[in-house]
Amino acid sequence: MKKALLFLLIPILFVSCRNEDDENDYIRPEQEYQILSIVDDGSIYLTYSYPTIDEKGNSIRLSSALMAYNPVQRDSSAVIKTVIIGCHITITSDAECPSRLKTSSSVNDVMLMNTIPQSAKIPELKQSVIIMPDYQGYGVSRQHIHPYLSQELTARQVIDAVQYGLMIYENLELSLPFDNDWKSICLGFSQGGAVALAAQRYIERNSLDDKLHFAGSFCGDGPYDLIETMKYYMFDDGNSSGVQTTHTKGTLSIPVALPLIIKGVIDSHPQMKGHDISDYFSKQFLDTGIMDWLQDKLKSTDDIAKAWFDMTNNGFTAKDGTYYSPEQMKSLFTDYGCIQTLTVKDYYITADLSQMLSPQLFGYLNDSSNYDKEYGSFTGDKIQDLMAALESNSTVKGWEPGHRIILLHSRYDTVVPICNMLSFTASHPDAEIRTVCYGTKDHQKTGSNFYLALLGTTFSDELAWLFAEK
Repeated sequence: MKKALLFLLIPILFVSCRNEDDENDYIRPEQEYQILSIVDDGSIYLTYSYPTIDEKGNSIRLSSALMAYNPVQRDSSAVIKTVIIGCHITITSDAECPSRLKTSSSVNDVMLMNTIPQSAKIPELKQSVIIMPDYQGYGVSRQHIHPYLSQELTARQVIDAVQYGLMIYENLELSLPFDNDWKSICLGFSQGGAVALAAQRYIERNSLDDKLHFAGSFCGDGPYDLIETMKYYMFDDGNSSGVQTTHTKGTLSIPVALPLIIKGVIDSHPQMKGHDISDYFSKQFLDTGIMDWLQDKLKSTDDIAKAWFDMTNNGFTAKDGTYYSPEQMKSLFTDYGCIQTLTVKDYYITADLSQMLSPQLFGYLNDSSNYDKEYGSFTGDKIQDLMAALESNSTVKGWEPGHRIILLHSRYDTVVPICNMLSFTASHPDAEIRTVCYGTKDHQKTGSNFYLALLGTTFSDELAWLFAEK
């Protein structure tokens, strides 16, 4: 096999290997597909589409990437030891989704997909099949909504991708046999960390443990508890995590997170259909064009930060003709700037939530007594319904993990604060969970370090524990 890239169009005839009485017939492959496979220096890369369901329960076709270990020299040791269910980080541009990784600017996910089979020092990671779905709203489903942090839906879609992808891999002429004691794990950082836990919950609830040889999850800095996260944004003044951070109460250092979260529940939660995004954000913030950017999926999170940076420096005129001066924008984005490293510019921007949110939502979130209640029911009130929808998307409550979980988190994370990890562990005192407080960086740099450390031996003890037989 040559080291140069080989672009192959592989026609594959899939034959069902599922029982006739299986209720999930929609994931049975029954026709021929052509899949672009890229073989690069001993690893296989391919993309595929697969059938699943959307937020309304209707059939939908989504897309996924798959990469697999494939040594040039094969012997009896050339087997697949692990299936990695790769849950990717938050993206806002379609160009960043896993099925487009060959041209993606999403460094963390490129690292995960393109490096693990070639460079990992731990055999269980190196000798792996990695399946990384795009999530609904990206790839072949770009025209659809992205149900951001809609955990039950996304988990089902991810596991459908895994089952379908494994059938594809096993039918490849280049596929390797699976080791007798192969295992699967869920792995992800940030949004991917929360999706990984949700996928584990789905596997356990649907008795897929044995079929997938499931071992557990490896999660970094995930938003497992959105209510606690909101509380942190409103009241933390840089000292609630046991270390001093840059956070000040009532601010958010990656403002795109909140419109993603709230748009996600409006788009995907049935009880939120009567509410509008303008119920929750100020006109000035919405006038920047954020909702159009999230809908178009052309701007990355860095592109969005740069657009806000430029508006804050120069002012701008909204679609309806409203002009916002630099002074007005600086009241919304109170801290902003650009750090240049060689030829790369990194834009950062922090929002004042009192200016970013609607007065009603900010006033509610700024009352600490509103966090001491359960939000189980929907009443039709726009604030109560939002809180109920956020709680419904938590991965903390409503299940007891049956497999091992490794939770890594930075105490210096001001975007997905460590209260998420603490909330999860407090809710599951009897579960097999290992926690690691990792690094001294904020969210984005912690993510880069997470993947770099994963490829080395930093987490070898934790991974050995995850893969070990009980």
